[in-house]
Amino acid sequence: MHVLWILLIAAGLYVFFFAAPAVVAYHHIFARKPERSLNLSQGAGTPFGEQIAASRDELLATGGRTVSVTSRDGLRLCGTYVDCGSVKTALFLHGYRADYLSCCAVQAMAFRREGYNLLLIQQRAHGRSGGTQTTLGMYEQFDLLDWVEWVRRETGTEQIVIYGVSMGGTTAALASDRLDPAVVKVIVDDCGFTSPYDQIAWDGKKRGVPPWTVMPVIRLLAKWRLKTDIKTSVSDSLSRTTIPCFFLHGTADMTVPYRQGVANYESCASDKELYTVEGGGHTVSFMAGGEACREALFAFVSQYVG
Repeated sequence: MHVLWILLIAAGLYVFFFAAPAVVAYHHIFARKPERSLNLSQGAGTPFGEQIAASRDELLATGGRTVSVTSRDGLRLCGTYVDCGSVKTALFLHGYRADYLSCCAVQAMAFRREGYNLLLIQQRAHGRSGGTQTTLGMYEQFDLLDWVEWVRRETGTEQIVIYGVSMGGTTAALASDRLDPAVVKVIVDDCGFTSPYDQIAWDGKKRGVPPWTVMPVIRLLAKWRLKTDIKTSVSDSLSRTTIPCFFLHGTADMTVPYRQGVANYESCASDKELYTVEGGGHTVSFMAGGEACREALFAFVSQYVG
C-alpha cells in the first residue's frame, strides 16, 4: 500500500508539473494565430528591415493575383501569383507564423529579376488560407504537392524552383522524395529544421524546459489529434530524393540551430550544396550573405534550370 501511494503521488506530480503544461504547450504551438507583422519579424531591428520592407512594397506593386487550391483534407489554400510570361516559376513557402510576403520578399524579387514567375503561398492556418492548426510541415508537405500541380495545370510551367524558409524549408524537404524531378528542378532549404519534434524540443530547451518532461505528451497529442508523427525527420525524404537541393543557413541562427541545417545537407542523396553565412541569423541569411550568396544560389540553380 505504501508503494501504491508513492506511485500515485508521483503520477499526480507528473501530471501537474509536466503533462498539463505539455497540453497547454501543444495548443499554443499548433493552434492558428495571427502572423507576425514585418515589425515583429526576424528582420526587424536589423540592417535588413528596410530591405525587406522595400522588397515587399516592390512585390506588391507587381500586381499579382490571388489564386487558390483545395487541400486533400478540404481546406481552401490561398497564394499570390505574379505572371512574368516565363516558362519557369519560383514557388515560395514561408515560415511559422510569418507574414508570407515579408518572409520571402527579398528572395522573390531576386528570382523575378532572373526572369521567373512567382508563386507565394499562404500555408494552412496562416493568412487567408483555411485551417485551425498548423502542423509544422507534416500536412503542409502534401499541400505543396497540390500547389506544384496547380502551377503545371494553370501556367504550363515545366520548370519549378521551390524556395522554403524555416518551416517552409522543412515542408519542401519532407516532400522532396515525392515531387516530380521532371518538373521541380531545384529545392532551396533556407534554415529549415530537421523535424517538428526536434524544433519544438529545442525551443523548450532554450526556455529551460527539459525535452523529456513534455515532448512525449506533445508527440502523443499530435498523433491523436493530427494523426501524424511529429518525430518524422526530413532525412527520411532527403535520403531518397533525386532533386538537387541548395541548403542555406546562418551560423548565428538562434531559432533553428546551424547544426540542423548541416544535418539536413548531410542526409541529402541528390546533387547538393551547403552555403554557410557566417553570423547570419534566422530567416535573414540570404540578405546577410549579400551578393556572394545570391551568386552562389543562382549558379547552383542555373545548372538545372534552362
